[in-house]
Amino acid sequence: MADMGFMPQVVALLKQVEADGQRMLFSATLDKNIDRLVKMFLTDPVVHSVDPSAGAVTTMEHHVLHVLDETDKKAVATKIAARDGRVIMFVDTKRAADRFAKRLLASGVRAAALHGGRSQPQRNRTLDQFKNGQVTALVATNVAARGI
Repeated sequence: MADMGFMPQVVALLKQVEADGQRMLFSATLDKNIDRLVKMFLTDPVVHSVDPSAGAVTTMEHHVLHVLDETDKKAVATKIAARDGRVIMFVDTKRAADRFAKRLLASGVRAAALHGGRSQPQRNRTLDQFKNGQVTALVATNVAARGI
């Protein structure tokens, strides 16, 4: 959340914890903002990390397609989602994720939405379905992307 503009609120909360109180910070990524928080508020911190090679995917393809005409956007996105293999598509809002996943389902694409408005068990189930191929098109918000 630090890179999303919440740093002042996080700092304000941490300042309210007593100096000798316990503080724990968790982050999926370690950037300069998190580094600054660690130096400001933690004493002798312990860092746990995952071996980068264990999580590396070497067969993934990334495609970016800018569609300027609003009327073509839905048709192009539906074509992309219907292609062979699995696809993750990112949208701006939870509502857009739900709407687009519903549209894809109606057109025969095995799709599901993934966003912060879903419960953790729902998100886990959706990710499991995507991993095992039951869902081939995942429509996610940028916030959901952080946990993928």
